[in-house]
Amino acid sequence: MKKLFLIVFFILTLFAADNNTTAETNETNKTNTLLHYQKNEIIKRLKQNEFYITYKDYLDYKALQERVALLEKKARYNKKYKKELQRLKTELKLLKKNNDIYTSLIKLSSLPKPPEINNPFAIITGLNYEKEIQSIVEKNQKEYQIFKQTLNDLQRLKEIEQKLKIKDKELEQMLQDFNVIDNIYKTKLNTLQAEAKINIQKVNSQIQREINKLIFLAITIAISFIIFTLIKLAVRKYVKEESVYITNKILNFINFTVILLIIAFFYINNATYLITILGFASAGIAIAMKDWFMNIFGWFVIMTSGNFKVGDRVKIYLQNGQVKIVGDIIDISLNRIVIQEDVTLTTYLYNRRAGRIVFVPNNVIFTNPIFNYTHHGLSTVWDGIDITITFDSNHKKAVYLAREIVSKYSKGYTDITKRRLQKLKSVYHIKNANVEPRIYTFISENGITISCWYLNNYATLNLRSTISAEIIDAFNNAEDIKIAYPTYSIKMEKTNHEKFDEA
Repeated sequence: MKKLFLIVFFILTLFAADNNTTAETNETNKTNTLLHYQKNEIIKRLKQNEFYITYKDYLDYKALQERVALLEKKARYNKKYKKELQRLKTELKLLKKNNDIYTSLIKLSSLPKPPEINNPFAIITGLNYEKEIQSIVEKNQKEYQIFKQTLNDLQRLKEIEQKLKIKDKELEQMLQDFNVIDNIYKTKLNTLQAEAKINIQKVNSQIQREINKLIFLAITIAISFIIFTLIKLAVRKYVKEESVYITNKILNFINFTVILLIIAFFYINNATYLITILGFASAGIAIAMKDWFMNIFGWFVIMTSGNFKVGDRVKIYLQNGQVKIVGDIIDISLNRIVIQEDVTLTTYLYNRRAGRIVFVPNNVIFTNPIFNYTHHGLSTVWDGIDITITFDSNHKKAVYLAREIVSKYSKGYTDITKRRLQKLKSVYHIKNANVEPRIYTFISENGITISCWYLNNYATLNLRSTISAEIIDAFNNAEDIKIAYPTYSIKMEKTNHEKFDEA
């Protein structure tokens, strides 16, 4: 009985051991299947990885190099290998970019050279440079993360193969190379990031310097404006009213020039270089823009000479005297004189139009005469009226009447002119200061011409019209004075035929 029990116990033990072995085998198979699946997934992912592909290309290049070296030895003894050797050498040249594995795998974009921030407009360039640098650094970090992920996949693949008891020398060599490259990659990336920080700090420092310079420049310009504004206020208080406009124009020009010089010396480091450049540039510009420079020179002459100013009544001949402009100057700019036409004797005799705004280039003062009716406050001009009487008229009486009328109506302008001429004697050498009305008598075709000359306001038409009407009335009221005008006499005689009919 005891033997039977031992036999049964032994059989059950064997059966249990067999079941345990089967269970362990099944578990091992499941683990191996999972490991193979993970391995395949990693390999599948690596085949799409640019770093893995680049390394494979490097291995292919090395294998091709070894094959070329082998064929070179064989070609020494057998010419049939030369053709294949030539083909492989050509292929090797095409794959030469894969020769340096470190350069191929370390994908770092280089940093651009930092710009020089030496003017306000370059500030925008500096800000764009910072954005560009940050973008490059982020791109390099992303590339390194991809490389690091590739290295992790290779390490995981090695662990799986070790569990599967697979020995892969190529994978071991790849891991060894990738670890070396990882150290180099990390060092270069850190160096590049440090360089990026230095460049950004340098650019930020230059930007801050330019902003400070710009603020200082703005303060300097503001001070210049304030100084010239105070000078203008003083000019209005202490300078004659007729000179205020011209003085303000000159002050504005000086202020503008000062500001330009301030800006130039703020942003141009080499003043000698600037002067040299301006010298050559101005020579070429002066030839190409002669009229424009003549206008500016004309403006300078007008401002400094004082021959005429804004508010003066002037007469200008243009186009060789074919165009006559009479009016008041309302503005003098760097390029032109602006004149507003008025109704004058010239308008009445020639233009038959008035009220236009005429723009005359400043260089006209060098080529055409300009008549100033109001120079140095002398606001009067000599005006003349001619009237013809018949030969049988009392010309002495006519002269007397004309003198009385002219003297009566021009007396105010005569007195003003006397005072003005006294002041002008301190500026000009004036000998003939006779300002009394002048009456002249001339013999003409149709009778005796009485020419009356008197001092009138520069706007002559009003007084001219009044005096003309008074003279006509005075001559018409005198019985012994007849105004002459062109007449025609028609003499009619009877023909011989008409005389015979009457008989």
